[in-house]
Amino acid sequence: MKLLPVFLIAGLACSAARAADREFADVVRSISDEFGTHPLRIPFFGVVNALVAVAHPAGAKHVDIAIFEDLGGRDRSRGNVPEMIRSAVGDAWKPFVQVRSSRRGHGENVFVYLRQQKDDWKLLVTSIEPDEAVVVQIRLNPDGLQRWMASPLDSARHWNGESRDRSIP
Repeated sequence: MKLLPVFLIAGLACSAARAADREFADVVRSISDEFGTHPLRIPFFGVVNALVAVAHPAGAKHVDIAIFEDLGGRDRSRGNVPEMIRSAVGDAWKPFVQVRSSRRGHGENVFVYLRQQKDDWKLLVTSIEPDEAVVVQIRLNPDGLQRWMASPLDSARHWNGESRDRSIP
């Protein structure tokens, strides 16, 4: 019974964090409305965030993710997808990267937005393909963001400055 207050406080803290990430929720809602579907439920994802909050892998402090599957194969490389995402993120987020490709009628859109929040930075990445979509929001400390921007490949290969696989330089 002594753990009950801890779980209640953690639950309230998670709810407050969710409320603060309105833009992430707005992007997810926009994709849900546009494609008539909902994101997959990822069991125990709260445990992942608890580990991220403690370990800060690659400078990350919090991660939100929404994965959509079976979008019906409709080509969304044209139309209102870029405007829909831009409208959902609002003016506080600055466009960082935008990639639009089209192969044989199947398009892919990738949008990366950046925002400073107090001492941290947030990245919001949205990837939409004909059959699937992924939305990821990551809160990073400035050092982690700087390392990632200076060398994204090296950041992906290393955890806290050490390579997990000694065969990777």
